[in-house]
Amino acid sequence: MKKMNKRIGTAMMASMMAAACMSAGVSAEEKTMTIGLIPQSTLFVFYDYVQKGANDAAEEAGYTINYQGTTTDTDGTGQRKIVEDMLVTGIDALAISATNADAVSDLLQSMEVPVIAWDCGLDTSSCKTVVSVDHYKASAAVADYVMEKCPDGGLFAVISTNAGNAVIQDREKGFMETLAAKEGFECIGPFYTDGDLEKTANTMQDLLMENEDLKGVFMVNEGTTEGACQTIKNEGREDLLVFGYDTSESLINYVYDGVLDGMVSQNPYGLGYNAVKQAIAAAEGQEEFPEFIENESVLITSDNIHDEDIIQILDPIGTMNLE
Repeated sequence: MKKMNKRIGTAMMASMMAAACMSAGVSAEEKTMTIGLIPQSTLFVFYDYVQKGANDAAEEAGYTINYQGTTTDTDGTGQRKIVEDMLVTGIDALAISATNADAVSDLLQSMEVPVIAWDCGLDTSSCKTVVSVDHYKASAAVADYVMEKCPDGGLFAVISTNAGNAVIQDREKGFMETLAAKEGFECIGPFYTDGDLEKTANTMQDLLMENEDLKGVFMVNEGTTEGACQTIKNEGREDLLVFGYDTSESLINYVYDGVLDGMVSQNPYGLGYNAVKQAIAAAEGQEEFPEFIENESVLITSDNIHDEDIIQILDPIGTMNLE
């Protein structure tokens, strides 16, 4: 039997769906458009802010968001299953932060709905565009700040979450390579802890015990930052330069307390908002996109954490009453 032309088949299906809607008393124009939104996990507060930005972008355009994620940021198989489930229930475009590009790339390439990647290592063979912070540049900015505050150099360490994640690798390299290029600075690590608070706290404890000359430490995400700060606070180590990546109410309090010198904010609200705006454009027929759309990052320190524009980035939901 001769196969039906794919475009004709798609058109026929669309006509049948529209007819079904009309017979049920609902016009095609009234169909609710849905964007699938998948984070690397639902583990961190960071993704709550992403979801808020995504919901606002969708609401502005009359769309809805189907938000689902795994409970860990290493579950590529689970994330693939979520994509498959969304295709069954129906979405008009997908905005995904892939935990493991290899686990989902083939599936994304075969999909008929457009795909927007955000904050992950997917390339444009699997998606229309990537919306993300330039993670290498953001971490390099941390290294520049460290070198300014510690001009005599010294030993620094990097605590990371899991190996093999392209985004995490960029964060590691941005800091380590920038620091190593400056005479007098040495950087050890990365030390992997899966982003687990207890593992990170123990790793930080080991680093303090084994490196009496340690000048500072850089952590690559919310979980590693919080875990390391727990140990540093408990040990009363006020002599270290301590920097993290991502933000949460807990990390903000660590800056207030003087435990954490600074952290990179990806502006997660803006990340969710921008990713969904691109997904909506793709769902409505836009074909041409740049390969990379940069989402602004901000280095937040004790010097600027009380600024009004920084507070807006830190608390886009408006529940922390920051001043």
